[in-house]
Amino acid sequence: MSAADRSYLNIALIVIAIVTAVRVAVLILSPLDLYPDEAQYWWWAQNPDWGYFSKPPLIGWIIWLTTAFFGDAEWAIRIGSPLLHAVTALLVFGIARRVFDARVGLFSALAYLTTPGVSYSSGLISTDVPLLLCWAVALYAFLRAMDDPRWRWAVLAGIAFGFGLEAKYAMFYLVLCAGIAAILSKDARRVVLSGRGAAILVIGLLLLLPNVLWNAAHHFPTVAHTEHNADWSAAKFKLSETLSFIGGQFGVFGPVLMIGLLLAFWKLARDPQRPAKDLVLLAFCAPPLVLIIIQSFIAEANANWAATAYVAATPLAVAALMRVWHARLLWISFALDGLVMVALWLILVSPPFADTIGVGNAFKRMEGWRQLGTAVAERADGGHYAIISAANRSIMAELLYYAAPRTAFVRMWDKDLHDDDHFQMTLRLTPPAHRVLMVLSPQEAPFVLQSFDSNALLDTVTI
Repeated sequence: MSAADRSYLNIALIVIAIVTAVRVAVLILSPLDLYPDEAQYWWWAQNPDWGYFSKPPLIGWIIWLTTAFFGDAEWAIRIGSPLLHAVTALLVFGIARRVFDARVGLFSALAYLTTPGVSYSSGLISTDVPLLLCWAVALYAFLRAMDDPRWRWAVLAGIAFGFGLEAKYAMFYLVLCAGIAAILSKDARRVVLSGRGAAILVIGLLLLLPNVLWNAAHHFPTVAHTEHNADWSAAKFKLSETLSFIGGQFGVFGPVLMIGLLLAFWKLARDPQRPAKDLVLLAFCAPPLVLIIIQSFIAEANANWAATAYVAATPLAVAALMRVWHARLLWISFALDGLVMVALWLILVSPPFADTIGVGNAFKRMEGWRQLGTAVAERADGGHYAIISAANRSIMAELLYYAAPRTAFVRMWDKDLHDDDHFQMTLRLTPPAHRVLMVLSPQEAPFVLQSFDSNALLDTVTI
């Protein structure tokens, strides 16, 4: 590495370290409760396994590790997110440096770190965080394998592929992306259509095998859940959903960076002398976007479902913006995304600020759970209940975390004895249940209470 490249890397390291330190401090200071999915992942971490109902196990392992070191506070559950995003930003530097140069690498790392999606994601823990890290490792190793015939890079790519599959099955997009890269680039083709390409696939699938065996032993719940999320059986074919998803991508990636990505696509489409590694980035970016756009038209798609696209998209967009208007558009992007990042920090530290700027609705599911949990735990102990039960996955997850200390077991009420979530699969309420403290929303009460011989309203908690 040249002195200039090392200088750019050092700047990237310093800025990433500062931003990450602030993000960790914000997590420690934040009064926001766990989001229901976060509470569920924390419960998974109490029971490390090779799989869970709706996701592969890596998210549970990460939370198990961070809470083993730091305890079970909300910030300790979430701290893996800013730390892993920091490592991913460094990998984006490496990816951009190999395709373009270290200057583009610096700006790409900082652009990734400050995209609205990453800024939001750094305030909570989700399966996308390790997925993006594994995707970045796999892409970096793939690019290195294109230049270096040694097996170390193929092995690293295979390990990243396997751990990515243990984070989220969206990692399978990598196979499609590598195949398209092989069509577009002879250097990529030498990797994919060789023993090294086969090794990447085999290593990844071997690392996934324990999760496959776990699924087989539990009647493949994760596969069924993934299919249910796609929901093709209830196809809507609504253009409005597609436009909504595309609009959401401008919010996730940042509006100016998205303009830069579209410019990069346009340039690659028109340039007859397209650089091979630019095309590889295109191959690792476009397929997830296209697939999820199609998914959004058929049924629906969450804005984060195409997240893997933005690891390769960031260097492409940054390089395109650096060529426009003397890179002023890139600095406008940094200013806008930086403003969003600071606003999110203020919201995490002082949630009422979200209402002040009109985005309080986005954070409403991260408030009130501690209050509910405390009230339930006190009522359960005071009434000598052996079982606390909920009929809602979100409430169930939050009670497991916040209804403490408690002497009662927490169990999930189920209307049809069919496993619809992890709690119904592992913590189902079963007869005989003589005295159960049910925690219900008003909407749930009518159809839940009729399954009991008798019931009485004990208390109402208004949040």
